[in-house]
Amino acid sequence: MLPQCPIVRNGHLYNGSMKSADRPSRKSQTRHSSTGKTCHHFDYHRMTCDEYDALRARARGCCEICGTPEGRTGGKRLVVDHFEGRGIRFVRGLLCDSCNAVMSCVDGRKRWGANRRWEEKALEYQAASWQQPAPELWGLVATVQAHRRVLLGQRRR
Repeated sequence: MLPQCPIVRNGHLYNGSMKSADRPSRKSQTRHSSTGKTCHHFDYHRMTCDEYDALRARARGCCEICGTPEGRTGGKRLVVDHFEGRGIRFVRGLLCDSCNAVMSCVDGRKRWGANRRWEEKALEYQAASWQQPAPELWGLVATVQAHRRVLLGQRRR
């Protein structure tokens, strides 16, 4: 069994073992939902509304890889990009649909095509992820990505 991935959030170490009194509730995380339901970023990524706002401020309304403004993306919004594998899960940032597909290639979940021209910028973006796994886990992230690429029959340049 792999250890839980320690992540630094807002300068504090977070590993999912917060006391229940300190943990935000689903009822309190509805600010970004037009229907008053729990926000997707909380349900899926365990990001509070304040953390999501900080992530949006960091992105400044544009894709963090290519700089496309949010209103000009395919889905007319930026998506929360994350890495997940071998017990490690962390949010990297906000991306347009095209750059989210680039990160799927970096992660080894999709084959590279013409989008390979974004590879270097994508690796820089990943290194500056919004949530940072513990330094010793970056090697495991690279191993997972490399293993997935092998399964796809590809290698990184």
